[in-house]
Amino acid sequence: METIFWIDMVGWAASAAVLATFCMNTMMPLRVVAIISNVLFCAYGAVAHIFPVLILHAILLPVNVVRLVQIRRSVHGMQAAENSEPSVPSLLPFMSGRTLKAGDILVRKGDEADRKGTPADHQT
Repeated sequence: METIFWIDMVGWAASAAVLATFCMNTMMPLRVVAIISNVLFCAYGAVAHIFPVLILHAILLPVNVVRLVQIRRSVHGMQAAENSEPSVPSLLPFMSGRTLKAGDILVRKGDEADRKGTPADHQT
């Protein structure tokens, strides 16, 4: 009977961790809690013999770990770029390519710094 209680507690803790991820505003803590949730659900699925839960979270665990590593690298890269002289090679990992036509307007005075829209959206 006590074993069933602990299995259920692991399931409830995993569920609470998933709920917590939906309430978070920043990505690094979200991924950390998601990883904790994945580990708890893997344990719960294995012990309770609920294999769809085990398989799902065994797949999601490395996905969340990879995403956390990518976010950490991105944050550290941005901090390093912020503290040094700007150079194009250091910014390349944070850029994406765009094809433009001659005469396309890239930015106007007063434009917000965002990546939304295309140059055609801003032409007059």
